[in-house]
Order: sequence, then C-alpha cells, then structure tokens
Amino acid sequence: MATSIVICGAGIAGISTAYYLLKNNCKSKVVLVDKNQPLSFTTSKSGENYRDYWPQECMQNFVSRSILLMKDLRLKYGSDSFKMIESGYNFISHHKENPIFDIESNDKSKALLEKIDDTAIIQRDYPYLDKKIAKIIKIKNAGKIDVYDLGNLLLREAKKMGLQFIQSEVLSISKINGDYKVNLASKETLNASKIVISSGPFINTIANMLDLHFPVINTLQRKFIIPDPKNIIPKNMPFTIYADSQKLNWSKDEIAFFSSDEKLHWLLQEFPGGLHIKPETEGIKLGWAFQTESEIPEWHPKNFDLFPQAVLKGASRFIPELAAYEEDIPTPIIEYAGYYTRTKENWPIIGPTKEKNVFVVGALAGYGTMSACAAGELCANHILKSIDLPSYAEYFHPLKYENPKIMNLINNLKSDGQL
Repeated sequence: MATSIVICGAGIAGISTAYYLLKNNCKSKVVLVDKNQPLSFTTSKSGENYRDYWPQECMQNFVSRSILLMKDLRLKYGSDSFKMIESGYNFISHHKENPIFDIESNDKSKALLEKIDDTAIIQRDYPYLDKKIAKIIKIKNAGKIDVYDLGNLLLREAKKMGLQFIQSEVLSISKINGDYKVNLASKETLNASKIVISSGPFINTIANMLDLHFPVINTLQRKFIIPDPKNIIPKNMPFTIYADSQKLNWSKDEIAFFSSDEKLHWLLQEFPGGLHIKPETEGIKLGWAFQTESEIPEWHPKNFDLFPQAVLKGASRFIPELAAYEEDIPTPIIEYAGYYTRTKENWPIIGPTKEKNVFVVGALAGYGTMSACAAGELCANHILKSIDLPSYAEYFHPLKYENPKIMNLINNLKSDGQL
C-alpha cells in the first residue's frame, strides 16, 4: 500500500494537521495512523478551555490565531458543529499584590484583560467566592470548547477530502532510498515520502525510530468530575483559577496520620497556584497541575489516591461552601489523567526536523485543544513549503534551540503560562 504522507498520532493535533493539509490542496495522499481510536488518549483528557491571553507574544499570537480558525470553522460548518462558548476565564487571588503570571507588567495585555480589585464588586458579582478574595484578573476572550465535536468535525471533513485512517500501532520506521517504510502491528507496511510525528506523550517513541529526540518531559496531570447536589457552583461561573500557593488546612489528626506514612507526605507540602474549577453538565470539573516530576508515559496511568480529597480541600480555600463535600464526596466521581508533554519554556515544537521530510507537531502541554487548529495549520504550511509563515513559526521550530536569539528569550522567561 503506497502513501505519501503518514501522520503518526490521531489526537487533535494530528487530525488538525491532516485537515489543513487537505484543505490547502495537498496533492499527496494523507494517512493517519494511531494505536487507538482518534481523540481517545491525551485529547480525551482535555480541560476543553480556550483563552487568547498568554504572557509571551509568540504564544499570544499563536493561540489567538487558533481561536480565529475555530470561529471560522463554526461560520463555515454551522454554530452547532461544535460548542464554543465565551464563558470566561478568571484568575483569582487573596492578595492584591499577586502579579498572577506577571500579566499586569505588560502594557499590551491591558486590552485583553480586566482587573477587579474592589472587594465590594467581587462579592457582589461572585458571591460564591471567599469574602477575602482581593483581586480578579479576567481574560476577556475566553471560554470552553467541545473538543470531541471539534475533532470529529475536522476528521469527518478531512475524510471527505481523502484522508484515510488506520487503527494500528507503529512498530518501526525505516528509511529506504530517501523514502520511509512504516511497519504496523497489523502487518501492513506504509510507504511514505513524508512523516509527521504527532504522537502526544509518545513523541520520542516515534522520534527515536528516526534517530531523533525532542527535549520534552511528560508530567501526569489529573482531573475529576463530581456531581454538585448542593448547587454550590453556578452553571454560568467562568473557568476559575486560584493563583495563590497554599498549604492545605488539614486537621491535627490528619496531619499526624499523613506524617506517619511516607507515601502521604506529599499532602503536607506547599502546593502551587493553579487549582482550577469549572461547571459541567454533570456537575463540577476540578484539576490541579501540581505534579512536576517527569514520567515515562504509559497507556494506562496509575491511580493517585486522595487526589480528589486534596483538590477539594484546596478549592474550599477560595469557594468555602465546597468544604461540605470534603468528608462526603458526591458520587459518582469520574477521575481521569492525561500527560502534559512540554518543553522547558512550554512552547510547542512544530515544523521540519533535522531528518529530511520528517515533521513534528507536539509538546502542546495544557493548551492542546485551544491551539490545535493553529498548530495543524502551521505544520501543514511547513509540509507544503509555504513561504508565508506566521511570526510565531520561528519560536516553535524544532531547531529553535540552535537559535541564539530565541534561546536568550527562553532563558529570560519569567512565566511559562502553564496552569
């Protein structure tokens, strides 16, 4: 079976790359390959949010472009093709002086942000928040997306334009006479003139088959959804992120118990800011990306005992009524975990690699859903040798770490924008 472009990985980034290749009249046959069904691994663990603000201009422009592309898709295919609701993003703090990702130091951000530091207004407009919340930074253009409907739209339309999907694991890739042979677990062999690596946390699994390696780490991040029988969280509450670090307010007995077991010492640490909550149809979705240890990715991540208890304890710091759920968590609890695959600077890697005709679109840690359209468009433009690349392209190029100008910028970053 002969093909021209093989995309390894059918998450939202790989599907988006396929869509924009075919939309831009790619003359080659495009085949998408994944061990699992499309959108079923990292993409399925998405927080399903978007925001157009980012601390760095390249990321700001990148995500803003992606939001524009998503809005264009809704215009083209109908507003019911996938949900995109401007429900808001609120970063909150108990401290007026908390710079919140250093976003207030940038004059350009003022058009994109709104600061509220009048406690009377905060209590009036957000009565569910703790009365001592002293500051809210609102991102004006922000909300939530249905990632499954977005991904399925792109996949469906790409298939109409000729995309083929093969469900099988890539076992090896070999180079023969300038082309590539992709050997699959299904015993099929695909002949490709170009390879796209879009394998999420397994980016280096595929890269290593081509003697490549990308400077990324994988951290396992967890979320869960619980019912809200007491209706504590309003259905119109913006996606809310607590910007303050904190030690959890355990009882004396709990502290003694956690201290006695080395495996539970982590519950006594100081946790970073970034605990986030949003209303869902099923109740409340909560997450806290406090794990920073790099892990070797697994297809079936292990459970993390007491994670819901720790997050609810932290959440009650800024939404006090959630304390009612700490001792008796409403069921069913839907827990899930996904990997943040990220670079040191938390910018993606998109474009041509050192290996001729091998491209990559990855390291979209924590912002894959909101940036996927722009990521796929950029990767497709690299493959099609477009001469009209956006300004952010050089900052995400796989060879950026050899660029002194970009490395100087990376080494002097004050914030990576990650929640």
